[in-house]
Amino acid sequence: MHIPAFCDNCGAVFRSGIVVENSINITFSGNRAGPCPVCGGVGHIPDGVFNFIDNTIEILSAPKRTLNELSHLTNILREAKEKHRSPDEVAEKIREDLPELSSVADLLPKTRSELYAFLTLIVAVIGLLTQGSHGSNNTSTITVNQTINQAFLETDKVAKPKGSVKAPAKRISPKIGRNEPCPCGSGKKYKKCCGQPQ
Repeated sequence: MHIPAFCDNCGAVFRSGIVVENSINITFSGNRAGPCPVCGGVGHIPDGVFNFIDNTIEILSAPKRTLNELSHLTNILREAKEKHRSPDEVAEKIREDLPELSSVADLLPKTRSELYAFLTLIVAVIGLLTQGSHGSNNTSTITVNQTINQAFLETDKVAKPKGSVKAPAKRISPKIGRNEPCPCGSGKKYKKCCGQPQ
């Protein structure tokens, strides 16, 4: 599974270059990735501890987590992003309103830019989870590979619009022919002076 990176300049989601398969307790902290395919900026990988088994990430796996709790968590996360709340404020709100989900508060990144990228991903994942689990009380694992790949595709569409062809580089100075006088002023032909392969 390609680990997503989030551009600090434009917010685009792109492949970080890190691939993780069948691993548990993977910790990411302070990782950077770039360049962003949209703006050329540098991005970051959200900090946290993750389990990657096949193409799944186990998220919110306790049976007591109901659809109402997930919906409430989604509302808290959306409100936090819209009102530009700090990571500490978001964690405190989760602990107050949803003590059963306080472990989620411990996973929140420490910087605002990472927090908002993380919140976007979590809201998308919760949306997928609630779609597939109406009436189910089982421990849930969800496939996030499709969600992440969709984000990568959207970034690729923005980065490489259809029909765009890279224009050839424009020469700043005119090309010097091999049999022309050398521009260094030696009076020799270019091929016998500065144009000679070394």
